[in-house]
Amino acid sequence: MKNNWKNLRSFKIGTSDGGTENYTLSENEDTGDFKIENDFGNISIEMERMSGYEFLKKLVKEMEEVMMPAGDCYSDDPWLNDLLDDSDDLDCNHAD
Repeated sequence: MKNNWKNLRSFKIGTSDGGTENYTLSENEDTGDFKIENDFGNISIEMERMSGYEFLKKLVKEMEEVMMPAGDCYSDDPWLNDLLDDSDDLDCNHAD
């Protein structure tokens, strides 16, 4: 069977033990579906194009709500605060 998955981009993700692992986003050239897979191949998530997009939007929103309760744009985590200061994705009102 022909492999119809085209690798779009790989992302280096930090692990809880201080290491890193690569995750690759691929697109099926026939269907347009997406796949996220780790280097080891033990995690592979295939998603239909639009339902995958909607799922990931909801996933990010849920993670933001957990990390920043009540829409607070700052947390107790300095790393997260640095990340948020550079983000245009969040609806935060910053006084300049």
